[in-house]
Amino acid sequence: MMDARVAIYVDYNSQLAKSVAESIWSGLTRSAAQSGGGRISTYWDGLDPRNVLKLATSRSPRPEGAERGVVIFAVGQDRPDAVDDIPVADLSGTERTIFGLVVAVPEPQSPLAGPLLYQGVERLTNGGVRMGDIEPALLRSASAECESYAERLMERLRDARGRAR
Repeated sequence: MMDARVAIYVDYNSQLAKSVAESIWSGLTRSAAQSGGGRISTYWDGLDPRNVLKLATSRSPRPEGAERGVVIFAVGQDRPDAVDDIPVADLSGTERTIFGLVVAVPEPQSPLAGPLLYQGVERLTNGGVRMGDIEPALLRSASAECESYAERLMERLRDARGRAR
């Protein structure tokens, strides 16, 4: 059984980002249920520098004593400027956190989606996040894709929990 704390920051002005974030959440809950239960507590907020600043000042999305947590940033290809709201504040104290960075894409996706994803990764690494703690993805709102991504995040949490013992 594994308990997890997940913070999801969504660009609510992007229908693509909202749809993908909802599908990821569905995948997280399904994955937790299939892995023997556990609780997932989630904090949802808009991808806004004022909201995300809470993350930087709290230094972690997890309750005291909990295993690693997950912070997911969801932006849509339809609103590329939203990537600028991903923090570049000092996140170096979040070493027990996995950062999910998702660019929600339509079908067909634009060739600009990849560079947008890399721009978001660069913003996180400039804030002190280790590259190995970032799980980037280009996702359509297809449930199977988003649930697979959620399962990958949960695998990383389980792996981290096993190494911590």
